Amino acid sequence: MTRPPTPTPAPTPAPATAPPREARPPGQVSPPGQANPPGQANPAPPADGRLRAIDAMRGLVMLLMTLDHVRGHFTYAAYALWHDASPLPTDPLNLDVTTPLFFTMRWVTHLCAPSFILLAGVSVHLWQQRHGTGRPVSARLVTRGLMLAGLNMALGLHAPLSPDRVLILDVLWPIGVSMVLLAVAVHLPRGVAWVMALLLVAGHDALRGFMPDGETASFLWRLAFVKSYLDVPDVGGLHIIYPVLPWFGVMWLGYLCGGLADLDIGRRVRVLPRLGLGLLAASVLLRLAGGYGDPSTFAVQDTAWRTAAAFFNVAKYPPSLQFLLVTLGVMWLLLAWFDSRCHLPHATPRGCPGWLVLSGSAPLFYYVAHLVVLRGLTPVLGRLPSPVPEAAFSAGGIAVFTVAVFAGLLPACAWVVHRRRKTRARRVTGVAHGPQAAHGGHGTRQGGGA
Repeated sequence: MTRPPTPTPAPTPAPATAPPREARPPGQVSPPGQANPPGQANPAPPADGRLRAIDAMRGLVMLLMTLDHVRGHFTYAAYALWHDASPLPTDPLNLDVTTPLFFTMRWVTHLCAPSFILLAGVSVHLWQQRHGTGRPVSARLVTRGLMLAGLNMALGLHAPLSPDRVLILDVLWPIGVSMVLLAVAVHLPRGVAWVMALLLVAGHDALRGFMPDGETASFLWRLAFVKSYLDVPDVGGLHIIYPVLPWFGVMWLGYLCGGLADLDIGRRVRVLPRLGLGLLAASVLLRLAGGYGDPSTFAVQDTAWRTAAAFFNVAKYPPSLQFLLVTLGVMWLLLAWFDSRCHLPHATPRGCPGWLVLSGSAPLFYYVAHLVVLRGLTPVLGRLPSPVPEAAFSAGGIAVFTVAVFAGLLPACAWVVHRRRKTRARRVTGVAHGPQAAHGGHGTRQGGGA
């Protein structure tokens, strides 16, 4: 900016000392610096630049995950009390023992892992847009990935002092390892990346049934592709629930699809539903064809609900192609709906489900906290006198405690989000008023939660 000629040493605004312009998140209607047309003002975005639709989708995932984990904890507790007389089926996807209610209750939670992991990849793209490519994003991915893998070790180790100790590689494991792998993958040419990610997601079904020779090779193969339980002598059991590589493919695709979040909101709410419907159509065609994409073949059953259940009963461990097509198809449709509620010009803060946005803004905290609550709550309910266990360990009890746990943790999530925003604001303010700003530098980019 040219300093106006004046004999008076009046302060002149300069880019370094002017108040920093807030980063404009992807999806705004008007280009930066321009006002929206009359009557088309966007709802004010959060100061950290997050996409509220993504946080809302994550929040829905947190709610469904809570439903699944409440059901799982209560099912095991009920079986310990009543064995085969338990009212909760131990395998709600087994059509021989389940009911329509419990099958649906379990199936809707299939949305959790693929949605969250794909959105983690999208968030990496958004973080990269604000902080730059190269070493910053790789360093962040490695650091966060190792932290999540280590956290899984802490939460997944059961009976550590017993000879019967078991380490469960649950959902944090593939997320953490996938982030470490993505730290390398972000540097690959985009065309190569698309081919490799699609091969991991769509091609791993061709490897079912294959197992390499050799103890080390078979162990690594199980970690990569096969849900397994291994007894390790003098160590304990290792339960591999989430083999890494198919889920890494999902996160990688999320990163590559991150450009969808950069589209104008008007285009985004048109593109995302088409993408979701396309994936659902592909899943239906593959399922009816009865060939590639899932280890089970669809067959008509003796009742209508069992036929419908058999059609949708696709494999999650590891995620088959048909499983990913149907769950990610639903996810894109839901994300488009949240987009229309949170980001369209006519959207209002009241239309965007803030209670979902809140839990989705602190997903790691919520994940750890809800597990701690359930692991403490479930044994207590089982030891209380009748009729408390009978009421709790039922379909109605599962629903009530799901809502109670989710709602009960929202104030804590609000506190975490508030503290995080204050910390980031202090960091940005400190940099803006530091030596670089004082000497005419340009400050830093405004960060946001990826």
